[in-house]
Amino acid sequence: MQKVFLITGFNNWGKTTLLKDIFGTGAFRKGVAETFAGYSFLVMPQSNDDLGKLRYEREYRERLRLYATALGTPKYIAAAFCPTKERRNSSAAIIRGLFPKARIEMLLLEYKWCNQAKLLPSEVTSTYATERNVSIHVLSSRTRPGKEAAAKSIFRSCLP
Repeated sequence: MQKVFLITGFNNWGKTTLLKDIFGTGAFRKGVAETFAGYSFLVMPQSNDDLGKLRYEREYRERLRLYATALGTPKYIAAAFCPTKERRNSSAAIIRGLFPKARIEMLLLEYKWCNQAKLLPSEVTSTYATERNVSIHVLSSRTRPGKEAAAKSIFRSCLP
């Protein structure tokens, strides 16, 4: 079963920066695996709040195609993700469409990188309550190193 790690927060909350910190890279190239703890990942650095639902799905499928051509079907995926509720950019619909059989580990960034905004974990949890394949983990640290350490710990605990 595929395992998907969604780094989740709103626009400009540091999702892509956290992915770069986790994987120790400055850029994510299409068709190239990133490694964490000895496991190969397909990484999607742009989120649905950056691209919108249709472009996010198209970009993900393109990355998946190029990865599969070079390396086979990815077992692990890490992606930036926004918990959007709008009908035209429904995050729940994106999960159902792109990852219907995957096990999803959603890592919620509780605080924006500059700490002036806070995500309400209970709101996000209720949004995905009907999605049986989603587990939610809250990253409550206010610092970049704290978020990175917590995210890496969650990744390690969810890998085989």
